[in-house]
Amino acid sequence: MFKNVNWRFEIYEALASTSDLCRSRAEAGEPDGLVILAKEQYAARGSRGRGWTTGKGNLSFSFLMHFVDDEWLQALPFLISVALYEALQGFLPGPQKAEKCFQLKWPNDLLLDGRKLAGILVETGYSGPKRWAVVGIGVNLQEAPVIEGRELACFAEKAPPPTSEICAHAIIESLQRWLQVWQKEGVRVVHQTWLSYAHPVGTRLAVKGRDTYMTGMFGGLDEQGRLLLTLESGEVVPVVTGDVLL
Repeated sequence: MFKNVNWRFEIYEALASTSDLCRSRAEAGEPDGLVILAKEQYAARGSRGRGWTTGKGNLSFSFLMHFVDDEWLQALPFLISVALYEALQGFLPGPQKAEKCFQLKWPNDLLLDGRKLAGILVETGYSGPKRWAVVGIGVNLQEAPVIEGRELACFAEKAPPPTSEICAHAIIESLQRWLQVWQKEGVRVVHQTWLSYAHPVGTRLAVKGRDTYMTGMFGGLDEQGRLLLTLESGEVVPVVTGDVLL
Protein backbone atom coordinates (compact mmCIF):
# COMPACT_ATOMS: atom_id res chain seq x y z
CA MET A 1 0.00 0.00 0.00
CA PHE A 2 2.73 2.49 0.94
CA LYS A 3 5.73 1.05 -0.90
CA ASN A 4 5.22 3.04 -4.07
CA VAL A 5 3.92 6.43 -2.99
CA ASN A 6 4.82 8.91 -5.72
CA TRP A 7 5.92 11.89 -3.63
CA ARG A 8 5.72 15.08 -5.72
CA PHE A 9 7.04 18.37 -4.34
CA GLU A 10 5.65 21.75 -5.36
CA ILE A 11 7.59 24.73 -3.99
CA TYR A 12 6.04 28.20 -3.68
CA GLU A 13 7.56 31.48 -2.59
CA ALA A 14 4.42 32.43 -0.66
CA LEU A 15 0.97 30.98 0.04
CA ALA A 16 -1.87 31.78 2.37
CA SER A 17 -1.82 28.19 3.64
CA THR A 18 -0.10 25.06 2.31
CA SER A 19 -2.85 22.93 3.87
CA ASP A 20 -5.62 24.92 2.20
CA LEU A 21 -4.05 24.43 -1.23
CA CYS A 22 -3.42 20.76 -0.52
CA ARG A 23 -7.01 20.37 0.62
CA SER A 24 -8.42 21.96 -2.54
CA ARG A 25 -6.29 19.62 -4.65
CA ALA A 26 -7.50 16.64 -2.60
CA GLU A 27 -11.10 17.66 -3.20
CA ALA A 28 -10.33 17.87 -6.92
CA GLY A 29 -9.12 14.26 -6.96
CA GLU A 30 -5.33 14.66 -6.62
CA PRO A 31 -3.65 11.28 -5.96
CA ASP A 32 -1.46 10.37 -2.98
CA GLY A 33 1.92 11.94 -2.46
CA LEU A 34 1.38 15.61 -3.26
CA VAL A 35 3.66 17.80 -1.13
CA ILE A 36 3.09 21.57 -1.01
CA LEU A 37 5.88 23.70 0.51
CA ALA A 38 5.81 27.47 0.93
CA LYS A 39 8.77 29.60 1.91
CA GLU A 40 6.30 32.02 3.45
CA GLN A 41 2.74 31.59 4.73
CA TYR A 42 0.52 34.52 5.60
CA ALA A 43 -2.65 32.76 6.82
CA ALA A 44 -1.29 29.63 8.47
CA ARG A 45 -3.11 27.91 11.31
CA GLY A 46 -2.35 25.46 14.06
CA SER A 47 -4.49 23.08 16.06
CA ARG A 48 -7.96 24.15 17.23
CA GLY A 49 -8.00 27.03 14.77
CA ARG A 50 -5.09 28.89 16.34
CA GLY A 51 -3.02 31.16 14.13
CA TRP A 52 0.56 30.21 13.40
CA THR A 53 3.43 32.39 12.21
CA THR A 54 5.88 30.81 9.77
CA GLY A 55 8.90 33.05 10.36
CA LYS A 56 11.76 33.67 7.96
CA GLY A 57 13.70 30.56 6.98
CA ASN A 58 11.33 28.19 8.78
CA LEU A 59 9.58 25.16 7.32
CA SER A 60 5.91 25.05 6.35
CA PHE A 61 4.61 22.23 4.21
CA SER A 62 1.62 19.94 3.79
CA PHE A 63 1.11 16.62 2.09
CA LEU A 64 -1.79 14.49 0.91
CA MET A 65 -2.57 10.81 1.50
CA HIS A 66 -5.71 8.71 1.05
CA PHE A 67 -6.85 6.01 3.45
CA VAL A 68 -9.53 3.35 3.75
CA ASP A 69 -9.91 2.68 7.48
CA ASP A 70 -9.81 4.35 10.87
CA GLU A 71 -6.94 2.14 12.03
CA TRP A 72 -4.57 3.94 9.67
CA LEU A 73 -5.93 7.33 10.64
CA GLN A 74 -5.41 6.58 14.35
CA ALA A 75 -1.81 5.57 13.67
CA LEU A 76 -1.04 8.54 11.42
CA PRO A 77 -0.22 11.22 14.05
CA PHE A 78 2.23 8.85 15.75
CA LEU A 79 3.83 7.83 12.46
CA ILE A 80 4.36 11.48 11.56
CA SER A 81 5.64 12.38 15.02
CA VAL A 82 8.34 9.70 15.11
CA ALA A 83 9.29 10.48 11.50
CA LEU A 84 9.61 14.18 12.35
CA TYR A 85 11.64 13.46 15.49
CA GLU A 86 14.08 11.18 13.69
CA ALA A 87 14.46 13.46 10.67
CA LEU A 88 15.38 16.47 12.82
CA GLN A 89 17.61 14.33 15.05
CA GLY A 90 19.52 13.43 11.90
CA PHE A 91 20.52 17.07 11.37
CA LEU A 92 22.18 17.39 14.80
CA PRO A 93 25.97 17.08 15.11
CA GLY A 94 27.17 13.69 16.37
CA PRO A 95 27.65 14.53 20.09
CA GLN A 96 24.23 16.20 20.33
CA LYS A 97 22.37 13.19 18.88
CA ALA A 98 22.78 11.40 22.21
CA GLU A 99 21.50 14.30 24.31
CA LYS A 100 17.81 13.75 23.55
CA CYS A 101 17.16 17.48 23.50
CA PHE A 102 13.97 16.83 21.51
CA GLN A 103 10.82 15.49 23.12
CA LEU A 104 7.43 14.58 21.70
CA LYS A 105 4.35 15.91 23.49
CA TRP A 106 0.98 14.25 22.97
CA PRO A 107 -0.63 14.45 20.55
CA ASN A 108 1.25 16.47 17.93
CA ASP A 109 4.05 18.72 19.21
CA LEU A 110 7.83 18.42 19.11
CA LEU A 111 9.65 20.26 21.91
CA LEU A 112 13.21 21.51 22.21
CA ASP A 113 14.30 21.90 25.82
CA GLY A 114 10.64 22.05 26.84
CA ARG A 115 9.59 24.68 24.27
CA LYS A 116 7.62 24.06 21.09
CA LEU A 117 9.83 23.57 18.05
CA ALA A 118 7.39 21.98 15.61
CA GLY A 119 3.74 21.12 15.25
CA ILE A 120 1.56 18.79 13.20
CA LEU A 121 -2.01 19.36 12.04
CA VAL A 122 -4.05 16.54 10.47
CA GLU A 123 -7.25 17.36 8.57
CA THR A 124 -9.49 14.84 6.83
CA GLY A 125 -12.25 14.83 4.26
CA TYR A 126 -13.84 13.07 1.28
CA SER A 127 -13.47 13.32 -2.46
CA GLY A 128 -16.34 11.20 -3.73
CA PRO A 129 -15.89 7.76 -2.13
CA LYS A 130 -12.24 8.42 -1.26
CA ARG A 131 -11.18 9.56 2.20
CA TRP A 132 -8.13 11.76 2.39
CA ALA A 133 -5.85 13.24 5.02
CA VAL A 134 -3.94 16.49 4.61
CA VAL A 135 -1.04 16.78 7.04
CA GLY A 136 0.48 20.17 7.75
CA ILE A 137 3.88 20.42 9.44
CA GLY A 138 5.58 23.55 10.70
CA VAL A 139 9.15 23.59 12.05
CA ASN A 140 10.98 26.59 13.47
CA LEU A 141 14.34 26.16 11.78
CA GLN A 142 15.91 29.63 11.71
CA GLU A 143 13.90 31.58 14.25
CA ALA A 144 11.26 31.20 16.95
CA PRO A 145 8.18 33.32 16.22
CA VAL A 146 7.03 35.64 18.99
CA ILE A 147 3.51 34.63 20.05
CA GLU A 148 2.07 36.05 23.24
CA GLY A 149 1.64 33.47 25.99
CA ARG A 150 3.67 30.76 24.24
CA GLU A 151 7.25 29.58 24.65
CA LEU A 152 8.78 28.64 21.32
CA ALA A 153 12.18 27.37 20.22
CA CYS A 154 14.10 27.05 16.95
CA PHE A 155 16.53 24.46 15.64
CA ALA A 156 19.25 27.09 15.17
CA GLU A 157 19.64 27.23 18.96
CA LYS A 158 21.29 23.79 18.79
CA ALA A 159 22.94 23.55 15.38
CA PRO A 160 23.05 25.12 11.92
CA PRO A 161 19.63 24.30 10.48
CA PRO A 162 18.96 22.67 7.12
CA THR A 163 17.06 24.55 4.45
CA SER A 164 13.31 24.11 4.49
CA GLU A 165 13.39 22.01 1.31
CA ILE A 166 16.08 19.65 2.58
CA CYS A 167 14.25 19.30 5.89
CA ALA A 168 10.93 18.53 4.20
CA HIS A 169 12.53 15.84 2.03
CA ALA A 170 14.12 14.26 5.12
CA ILE A 171 10.78 14.18 6.95
CA ILE A 172 9.01 12.57 4.00
CA GLU A 173 11.78 9.96 3.64
CA SER A 174 11.52 9.18 7.35
CA LEU A 175 7.72 8.94 7.10
CA GLN A 176 7.99 6.56 4.15
CA ARG A 177 10.15 4.24 6.28
CA TRP A 178 7.68 4.36 9.16
CA LEU A 179 4.68 3.72 6.95
CA GLN A 180 6.31 0.48 5.89
CA VAL A 181 7.22 -0.42 9.49
CA TRP A 182 3.59 0.09 10.51
CA GLN A 183 2.37 -2.00 7.58
CA LYS A 184 4.71 -4.89 8.43
CA GLU A 185 4.78 -4.78 12.25
CA GLY A 186 1.60 -3.01 13.32
CA VAL A 187 0.85 -0.02 15.50
CA ARG A 188 2.38 -1.39 18.71
CA VAL A 189 5.96 -0.76 17.54
CA VAL A 190 4.96 2.74 16.44
CA HIS A 191 3.48 3.51 19.87
CA GLN A 192 6.51 2.04 21.64
CA THR A 193 8.87 4.20 19.61
CA TRP A 194 6.71 7.28 20.19
CA LEU A 195 6.77 6.61 23.95
CA SER A 196 10.57 6.36 23.90
CA TYR A 197 10.73 9.87 22.40
CA ALA A 198 7.96 11.43 24.53
CA HIS A 199 7.43 12.74 28.05
CA PRO A 200 8.06 9.68 30.26
CA VAL A 201 5.29 7.57 31.77
CA GLY A 202 4.70 8.95 35.27
CA THR A 203 5.22 12.58 34.22
CA ARG A 204 2.85 14.93 36.04
CA LEU A 205 0.74 16.86 33.58
CA ALA A 206 -2.55 18.62 33.04
CA VAL A 207 -4.95 18.16 30.15
CA LYS A 208 -7.01 21.19 29.20
CA GLY A 209 -10.09 20.57 27.08
CA ARG A 210 -12.61 23.06 25.78
CA ASP A 211 -14.63 22.84 29.01
CA THR A 212 -12.46 20.61 31.20
CA TYR A 213 -9.20 20.69 33.12
CA MET A 214 -7.72 17.50 34.59
CA THR A 215 -4.43 16.86 36.35
CA GLY A 216 -2.62 13.60 37.02
CA MET A 217 0.20 11.44 35.74
CA PHE A 218 0.90 10.27 32.21
CA GLY A 219 0.00 6.59 32.03
CA GLY A 220 1.01 5.83 28.45
CA LEU A 221 -1.19 5.18 25.42
CA ASP A 222 -4.02 2.78 24.75
CA GLU A 223 -4.37 0.79 21.52
CA GLN A 224 -6.17 3.68 19.82
CA GLY A 225 -3.40 6.13 20.73
CA ARG A 226 -5.45 7.91 23.38
CA LEU A 227 -3.48 9.45 26.23
CA LEU A 228 -4.02 7.64 29.54
CA LEU A 229 -4.21 10.04 32.46
CA THR A 230 -3.99 8.59 35.96
CA LEU A 231 -5.92 10.87 38.30
CA GLU A 232 -5.12 11.42 41.99
CA SER A 233 -7.92 8.99 42.83
CA GLY A 234 -6.19 6.25 40.84
CA GLU A 235 -8.80 6.29 38.09
CA VAL A 236 -7.32 6.04 34.60
CA VAL A 237 -9.02 8.32 32.08
CA PRO A 238 -8.47 7.95 28.29
CA VAL A 239 -8.11 11.37 26.66
CA VAL A 240 -9.19 11.78 23.05
CA THR A 241 -8.31 15.43 22.59
CA GLY A 242 -6.96 18.32 24.60
CA ASP A 243 -3.91 20.48 25.30
CA VAL A 244 -1.25 18.77 27.40
CA LEU A 245 0.49 21.08 29.87
CA LEU A 246 3.74 19.69 31.23
